[in-house]
Amino acid sequence: MLEPEDILKLNVLIATSIAIRIDTYKLVVVGLNTQLKEQTIELKPSGDSAAYIKEVKKLLVTQVLGAMGGYPSYLKRWSRMGQVESSNLTSLLKLGEVEAVVAVANSTNLDDQLLKLTWWCATNTDNQAEIGRFLLTKTFVTHTETGREIAEYLLEFLPFVNETEQLIDTTSLVLQDGLIDQKAKARLWQQGQRKTAFLVGFVERMQGKLPNELNIQALNYQHPDLQIINSEQSQIFLTTLAHILKKINQEYVLYRALEALGKYLSHEKIIMQDTIDKINIQIKSLDLTSNTEQNQLNARLLLAGVNERLVVSTISAHNLTGSAIRKKLAPVLEPIQKALAILTTP
Repeated sequence: MLEPEDILKLNVLIATSIAIRIDTYKLVVVGLNTQLKEQTIELKPSGDSAAYIKEVKKLLVTQVLGAMGGYPSYLKRWSRMGQVESSNLTSLLKLGEVEAVVAVANSTNLDDQLLKLTWWCATNTDNQAEIGRFLLTKTFVTHTETGREIAEYLLEFLPFVNETEQLIDTTSLVLQDGLIDQKAKARLWQQGQRKTAFLVGFVERMQGKLPNELNIQALNYQHPDLQIINSEQSQIFLTTLAHILKKINQEYVLYRALEALGKYLSHEKIIMQDTIDKINIQIKSLDLTSNTEQNQLNARLLLAGVNERLVVSTISAHNLTGSAIRKKLAPVLEPIQKALAILTTP
């Protein structure tokens, strides 16, 4: 049971706040009023603190939504699917419930005011980075001051991220135009030379705007199907992919790198396949020839068929990790690396 003093304070907080969050570690409930000033209640549980927090959440959801027994189960199902009605959004930010904040972050009806409140509610919660990533997937957010605050937080949080897909996604999201400055981008690029998950974020997000720290030059191939690789930026892209694949030791880095490579060099007459042999059969059937650039042409067409299906079944079947990925997948990776070398050699 909640202490009577806490019940009274919580009811006042609900009435005067437009958003509420709970710090479960400090045992405080914080409300944000219409003047955007914070009001804090220090909880005084007489028993188990986790059970007390649960009772606080029950009170909030009962008073705000009129739902007895805690956060409504249908909202738990819908919160990550963007299906919560816009009329509920402001109420959800007064529940002190992380899943409710996720629901708002995923909503298609988010506006600038709700964005600010959502990010405020996410602050100091275990899900702050996750909610930040959700918010940065919305185009309008990247043009706001709050979007820049989110990007700065995610950048600072990167050293604590262990999951490879989250590293790639976070890097890609913060690299959107206008979010972080050039110095921060350069620092990320340098870190990517060692931790290639960062570089995958770059090749996914910054095609045509990649840093050229190696003074890579444009090439001058003549065949029409080789024009796509001639530019300086195309050469940086392919050189970066070659670096990523050379150091590959993580499955999701490999999947995303191959997908980025295949999409970039896609060709109308090449269908992505699940084996190198099938790609080569397609190339032969096209009978495309060049008197002086046949090796480059074949390499370019091979890379057009590259995708994650070339490797995913082998990795899954053998539960490959680390350097074992490179060793077991040598018959797939070596032709791709050879093709990249051919296309990036003047």
